[in-house]
Order: sequence, then C-alpha cells, then structure tokens
Amino acid sequence: MDELRKIPPFTRYTIFGVLGATLPTLLHLVSPYHLAFVPHRIAQNWELQRLVLPFLFGGGGLNLVFSLIMLYRSLNELEEGHFQRRLADITWAFILICGMIIGLNTPLQTPFLFNPFMMAVIHLWAQTHSANQVNLYGIITIPAPYFPFAMLGMDLLNGGPSAVLRSFTGMVAAHAYYFLSVIYPRQSGGRQPALVRSLLTPPQTLINLLGNGPTVPSSYAAPGSSSTRTGSYRLGGGTAYRPAGGASGAAAGARTMTGGAAAGGSSTATREQQAQHRWGRGTRLGTE
Repeated sequence: MDELRKIPPFTRYTIFGVLGATLPTLLHLVSPYHLAFVPHRIAQNWELQRLVLPFLFGGGGLNLVFSLIMLYRSLNELEEGHFQRRLADITWAFILICGMIIGLNTPLQTPFLFNPFMMAVIHLWAQTHSANQVNLYGIITIPAPYFPFAMLGMDLLNGGPSAVLRSFTGMVAAHAYYFLSVIYPRQSGGRQPALVRSLLTPPQTLINLLGNGPTVPSSYAAPGSSSTRTGSYRLGGGTAYRPAGGASGAAAGARTMTGGAAAGGSSTATREQQAQHRWGRGTRLGTE
C-alpha cells in the first residue's frame, strides 16, 4: 500500500478507474453497453455515469496492457512535472479536455472514449516534454512532439481512418488546453483575457475538495517543467532512464543504459533535458 500511495493521486485513481471499468466487462460481469457514451440516455434518463465511464473502458488484449503503461507513465510525469502535484489543477484540466472530447465525438457517435482520452494525455505530455526523445520498438527515435502522430499512424493500421479521426479529437482537445494555458500567455507576455483565465482556473469548490498542492494553492497552470527525479521505467518491454531536470527547462545530461551496459554521459547546466523511451526491446515486461 505504501508503494501505491507514492503514485500521484490523479494518476493512481485514473489507472484504478480504468481497471475497475474494464475488468468486469472483460469477465462478462457487466455489459459494455452500460459503459458506453449514449447521449439520449444521459439527457432523458440522467445516466450521468456515462459522462465518465466511456473514458475508462480500455478494451482488451495486449493492447490494453501497453495502453495502461503509456497512460501511467504520461500521467505520472504530467502530474509531478507540469502540474507539480496540484491535484485540482490537473483534475480541472482534464475535465475541460474531456468535455471537449465529448463535444467533438458526439457527431461521430463514438461509444467509448478511452482512445481519445489517452491521445490527449500523450499529446499534453509530448508538448510539456518537447526536449525528450521517444524510441519506437528499437527501430526509430523521434522527438517527443511527433510521438502522438506516430500513435495516429498505429491507429490507422489497426482501425482505419475512423479510428484516426476519433483519436485525433483527443489531440485537438489537449492542444486547445495547452494553447490557452501555456502558448498564448507566453506569446502575449503573460497577458490573458479574463474570460480565458476564469475558464482555466479550477472552481474554488474543487480546490477546497481536492487541495492544490503545497506550492501555489490556487494557480491554474504550472510552468512547462519536467519531473526533477532521476529514475528508470519500463515501457512495452523496454527500459527508459529519466535524467534529473530543473524546473526552468535547463537540465543535466542523461546517462542511458540498455541490456545491463551503461554509457557514460556528461552534464552541463545549459543542456536541455533528454530521456529515452524504448519500446519493444530491453528487459522483459514484469521483470527486474
């Protein structure tokens, strides 16, 4: 239990929510229809759970395992880095993003919204960790901002254009939030319309309920910084090593190890933070 409590709360409850919604369906204890986004059931029967559960049903198969790993790593780094463990901030951010996903998918009649939600998380992570590198299956290394587009390519192979369109709605929603909260204030010298600032600020009720971290009790957006911890994690059977980084965007150099061999790296105060995400090779998933 102590290890679980070390996981930031939004990340922890999101992953548990996905497992709690998906596993009973895979075990045929619950019909997928009860989790689907059906607008007329929401409007006429007040089945408000259908506003949440479609985001948490992750499907099945091996793809679910890799999706959970991606979701966990991306959310964990977002919550600890960009949002600096401000629970009300990250909760309100994804309420806004998920609301836009619902609006974009209603005309598409998308019953389950897990893929758009995951794409939104990945895109927001990629924008806030733009100096990182992502290694896909040990074949190609790409900058983090291009990683969501690579995932869209995988959706095209697996589900065709309709799957790409649904996932793309998550990217649109996440980028709209990131533009309003980070890009626009940066371009306008920190100025922001009162209406936009009011929209992005978590309601005081949510702040009182969840708290908003020890640093800034009521800010709506943390600066674009990455986690300052150094450590390693495994994705898709591979191993990635995260370097230490400063909140200002400058960070130490990285030392990457694969297959038990270490390659030395130097550190300077001005080098941008780098990290390697290795997919499809390295240590077998679930082993140390």
